[in-house]
Order: sequence, then C-alpha cells, then structure tokens
Amino acid sequence: MKRFLLSAIALVVAFAANAATAVETTTFQGKIAVGAETIPEIGDDSDAATVVFNKMDDGTYQFVLQQFSFGGLVIGDVTITKGLNAEEKDGTIVLTTDNVEAPVTNSDMAAMLGGKVLITMKATIKEGKMVAELSNIHVFLGEGLDVTAKFESSSSTTGINSVSTASAQTSRIYDLSGRELLAMQKGLNIVKMANGETVKIIK
Repeated sequence: MKRFLLSAIALVVAFAANAATAVETTTFQGKIAVGAETIPEIGDDSDAATVVFNKMDDGTYQFVLQQFSFGGLVIGDVTITKGLNAEEKDGTIVLTTDNVEAPVTNSDMAAMLGGKVLITMKATIKEGKMVAELSNIHVFLGEGLDVTAKFESSSSTTGINSVSTASAQTSRIYDLSGRELLAMQKGLNIVKMANGETVKIIK
C-alpha cells in the first residue's frame, strides 16, 4: 500500500511539473451572436462576450470563451485546448477544431453537461482582432441541441505571464520579416527576451 501511495504521489508531481502554463495571454472583448443552424451575424442587440487566448509554454494554445450563454441559459466557461490546431502566416493566426470535447466550468450547467461540450470552431486573429465561428456546439445529453455562434472582438489586451522583472526585459524586437524594430508596431511583434526566450506579441 505504501509503495502504491508513493507511486501515485510521484505520478501527480510529474503531471504537475509537465502541465503547460500560459506565458502570453490576450483578452479579446467583443460581441457574440448565437443561432440554431447557420452561423449568425453580429447585430446591435448581440450580447457582450470575452475570449481569452493563451499561448502555453509548451508551444500549444488555449481558447477560452468566458460565460458562454444563450436564451438566458449560462453554459459556463468553454475551454478548448486539446484538438486546437493553430497555423500562423503573414501575421495572421488561424485556429481550428473539428468536433472536439471542450471542458465547461464555472456554471451550474457544467455538471449537467458532464463537464464538457462538443464543439467545432474556426477563429482568425489578425491585427489584434479576433473573429470566431463556432458550430455543432452540442449542449444537451440525449437528443440534445446543437447551436452555432459568432464572436467578433472590438478590442484586445496582451500580457506576458509568469516572468520575473529581470527576465522580462526586452533584448530585441523584430517584425515578421526579421527586421529589428526600435519599438513594438501594430500587429504581430517577435520579441526576444533577455533570458533568451522568444515570444510573439499582438499589439
């Protein structure tokens, strides 16, 4: 029994050590429209919404739609990490998923949904703005109900997480062509930190 407990503790510690943490967070504020079949368009009456986009220290990404709701029903925070594909080209990041299970937290509905929803998504981040189309969002058990949604951001803020003051000092700033810049420009900047780490920051 003692050997089993020690093995279990070692496994938990190893898992915690290998768990990815966010090194860069961009928060997108905007509006969301929710529909039933086709992707809806954003209108004046669309609800406010927030998406948090994290770059993890293992090179993966995380998409969090905070407090997703429709028809007065709060589904909760929908987090997409597993199955999130990211491609970056010419300053544009394209995120896609195909019918993946996304954990749901921070709501009374989370337990009823088994702590997850199925979701398909395509999101584009360009010049500090995000547009995300979400479909096949399966939100109920049994026959269920599939909904669609569209999110468009109107503003964004980006920060570098979990770095000390000494290591966070910038060494060099480059544009996508590799040219060194005197200061960050609008769009995507490649920043080489004093500790040798390279991060991408959207301004």
